[in-house]
Order: sequence, then C-alpha cells, then structure tokens
Amino acid sequence: MNPDKVADEIKTNLNNDGVILKPYQDVENFLKQLEQLILLDDHSINMRLYEAIPEQHRIKGDNIPLQLKAIKNETEVGHLRETMRKDGVALLHFFRWLEQELKSRTVTEYEAGRRLHEFRKAQGDYFGESFTAIVGYNSNGAIVHYRPDEKLLQRSNPKASSYSTPAGSIYKGTTDITRTIALSAPTDEQKRNYTLVLKGHIALATAKFPAGTAGAQLDAFARMHLWQHGLNYGHGTGHGVGFFLSVHEPPQGFAASPSNQRGNTAHEPGMLTSNEPGFYKTGEYGIRIENLILCVEAEETAFGKFLEFETLSLFPIDTVLIDKNLLTEPERLWLNAYHQRVFNELAPLLNGEEVEWLRRKCDEV
Repeated sequence: MNPDKVADEIKTNLNNDGVILKPYQDVENFLKQLEQLILLDDHSINMRLYEAIPEQHRIKGDNIPLQLKAIKNETEVGHLRETMRKDGVALLHFFRWLEQELKSRTVTEYEAGRRLHEFRKAQGDYFGESFTAIVGYNSNGAIVHYRPDEKLLQRSNPKASSYSTPAGSIYKGTTDITRTIALSAPTDEQKRNYTLVLKGHIALATAKFPAGTAGAQLDAFARMHLWQHGLNYGHGTGHGVGFFLSVHEPPQGFAASPSNQRGNTAHEPGMLTSNEPGFYKTGEYGIRIENLILCVEAEETAFGKFLEFETLSLFPIDTVLIDKNLLTEPERLWLNAYHQRVFNELAPLLNGEEVEWLRRKCDEV
C-alpha cells in the first residue's frame, strides 16, 4: 500500500508484529530479493507475481486462511440461521409489495431491486447487499449475470410470464437466494423446464455422499434431469459463501469441471455453498432456484463417514410453475416439508395478513 497513508503509530505497531509496509510499485523487486520460502495458491495468484518469486522459493499449496474460513463454527452457523429468517421476512414483504403494485401499474426492474434493498434494510443489523439484486423480467432473466440499469427502465408487466430475482444481503451473516416466479399463466414448456430445474435442486439438496467427495462429482446431481431432455446451463451449480462479506468465497463449490477449484475441492462439514441450478432460453425467459446449503455429518457406516446438506435459506418456491406430474413422491414430500419449515420459521415474525399470504405460498403440492 501507500505507506504515506498510514500513521506512524500504526506503522510501529505493524512492524512490531512483523508486518512490513512497502509501496505497491516495490512488490516485484521485494519478491525477487526475498530469501524465504513462499507458500502460494496457484488457483489465485496472478502470473506477474508468480514469476517474480524465484522458482526455488515457491511452495505450491492451498491458501490456508481460505480453508479455515470455509468451515463455519457453531456461532457463525447460529448467526446464519437468524440471518435467513430476517432475509425470508424481507423477501416476503418484497413479493407482497410487487404483487400489489402490479395490480395497478408496471414496475421497473431497477425499482424492484431498490425496494428489495429497502425491505432488507428495515430488518435491522443490515450491513448492505452482498451483491446488487439481479432482477430480470422475461427475456432479461435469460441473461445469467444481468444487471438492471436505471436508465434502461425495463418494465415488469402484470401479464408477463416470468420474473427472476437473484439477490443477496449481509446481516450478521451473508445470504444469496434466487426465486423465479410466474406473473401470468406459464406455458407447458416453461412448467416442464422449471420442474426439471427444481428436481435438480432437490437432488443436490438431498444428496448423501462419502467424505472426500468433490464438487464436480456432486454437480451432476443438479443437471441430470435437464440432461435427460437434452438441456443444460452454462454456469457452475454453486459457490462457497462467506459468513460475513465474500458472497463468492473459495474453495468449494459445484462445477462441471474437475480441473478447477470448485470442482476438485472436497466438501466438509461446516462449509456453506449455494445450490443454484438453472435454465436459460435466450430471448425468452430464465429460470433459477437457489438456496444456501450447509454441509453436515450424516452417518458413519462400515464404508466410512457420510455427509449431507441442510438447506438454510427460508422462502417459498413458486408452485405455479411446477408440473406436478413430473415430481416423484420423495420430491413432493421434500418440497412440502421445506415449505412447512419455511412457514414454521417465518410465521411467528409476521402479522395476520402476512401469515395468510405465506400460508398460500406454502400450500402442499
């Protein structure tokens, strides 16, 4: 950093702790002249710094702080559970507001994103968005990392077919959640593809697997139902999530390729990861269903230790878009149980009208 920005007292304290301050432009010469071994993570270091370190001083290995941060302790998990309740209430206020507004007027994507921010802020202990809400209406929902622009003013229409809202917040814990909702009667194709995405989401959420299983092995669970219909999506199924900040936090995740960090990192108890399969039809609509899932111990058998996931996010999944004939009985039971848990967790935090709205959204399928 620029040493001129640091007070002398802070410089002294840092130096006493073994922290050396150097200007940015000195980094290459400093690394070249350093006579110590340097642990480096070749998943993240850039080539310029890598080449500045003499080969005999390089030791390749995992970034130790990342591994430590990835495994959440009991206190962090407790905060995350409270965070998910706050976020669920904020989302309920937002979607109730959207439904009411669309009865009489159009709503821009940008306005919707700002209102969601305000509903979250009203929950207290709110430190901001973990990323700007990606509110995508109809064809914009097919753009994976679309971002609404105030100048474009893309408007949502009550007669539109779909609305996708990837959004995240930071309370005393980080959230990342996506819901796709129907604003009018969906087509048979939309219902089929939405249900295939949901089936993949459930398959990953309910997976039980031996310790040491990596992200690339689990990624296929979320895609297999789409694959059977010749469909796919072009992004990873999930990423690690930090406790506070770092909504995209390595090393774990779910990715199709075993050659990248998300794909080749084994999941461990305490890791928080997004479960977000999707489907995108360019120029028409997009679908994504995302919850955050916590890796936990399942059981130990003669074949070793097995792990599973616990879903932490709390908000109903739109049932209007589901083709119920495509759901198996275990999938239907999982969805009903999830909705019952959402209702039980959120209802005590709501008034009478809000409870009735939530009850309708949590109806059994």
